[in-house]
Amino acid sequence: MTMTTQPPLPASVQLPTIASPSAAFPWRWIGVIAAIAILCYLPVVLDQRAIFGFRLSNLQLLNIGLTQVNLTLIAILGALSLNYLTGCAGLISIGHGAFYAVGAIAAAVTGTQWGWPFPLVLVAAGAAGAFAGVIAGLPSLRVRGLYFVLSTLALHFIVVYLLAEYQYKFFDVVGIPFNEARIGPVVLDSGLRWYFFLLPVVVVVYMCLRNTMHSREGRALMAMRDHELAATAAGIDVRILRLKAFAFSSAIAAVAGALYAYFMSNVAAEFFSINFAVQFIAMIIIGGMGSLAGSVVGAAIWLLLPAVISGFATHAGGSSGVIGQFLLNSKPQLVNLVFGLLVVVLLIFAPGGVAGLGTQFRKRLSSWRSTVWK
Repeated sequence: MTMTTQPPLPASVQLPTIASPSAAFPWRWIGVIAAIAILCYLPVVLDQRAIFGFRLSNLQLLNIGLTQVNLTLIAILGALSLNYLTGCAGLISIGHGAFYAVGAIAAAVTGTQWGWPFPLVLVAAGAAGAFAGVIAGLPSLRVRGLYFVLSTLALHFIVVYLLAEYQYKFFDVVGIPFNEARIGPVVLDSGLRWYFFLLPVVVVVYMCLRNTMHSREGRALMAMRDHELAATAAGIDVRILRLKAFAFSSAIAAVAGALYAYFMSNVAAEFFSINFAVQFIAMIIIGGMGSLAGSVVGAAIWLLLPAVISGFATHAGGSSGVIGQFLLNSKPQLVNLVFGLLVVVLLIFAPGGVAGLGTQFRKRLSSWRSTVWK
């Protein structure tokens, strides 16, 4: 038995250095701790309109308030659920607002009429949403493409009609009132309390969806999205998978609808128009189809950017002169114009959304690092 030894390398040859996982470990956790600290201190800043005792102006806070942030957190749940259905499973739906309405109906029946506790109302809303999702997913077993999209649109109008009939029969034209949400002895009667309730909910839903996408079920979903025939040939029952995806996605959206109803304290059928449903499609397109993180960014851009533009327009309109008066008198139209142009420019130059931009940036950064350290 002979043993071979490797010849020594020349001194001019430098082996590539491999970064130790333990070296990146502290920086990763430092970033996580910093993000948690910012998320915990952000609502205090927005509520007190000051940071570390220093008063901030409305423009310095980008014209953003705590109520807008809470509504954004609720919208993130809808965007995450739709991106899971459309971006990850490949099932295009424009009736996502209907699942919000289903959650509002379930919350009205169980919470306002029957007096159930708030946590049980959310469970009931999720169950009702999952059932409605299975019903909505049944046409996907028979039709494809635009025909299926139209079936989700039909579902939207049916649910909104049922909500209107329910509202006019048991309540009034002004809408369905909701009591204050209560979790045990804690009443969610302020923006701060709503924030610290909604933020963990969003984090839990995000982590659940993320783990699902890394599981066997998630890989099957993406296989179905990329090539349905190949997925079927691999032994995946795409019919059951479609119904599961619809049930899971619509359950999250219905819980978001119940949260929306309680947060607003009054909802009417007119709230859930087709524009309400389309905004979720816009959020996931802006953020990036198939990207859960993109859903979060897309919802934030869609709901907060108009307020930012409006704040700058108000500040510019405060100046004297023709331009200032024009900005002050035409602020709503100007906000819509600038916001629309920004969205169009983003879609043209970044068809993959904000998530696509992030991917390109990471690739270029990695390429630059390999060039510099070579």
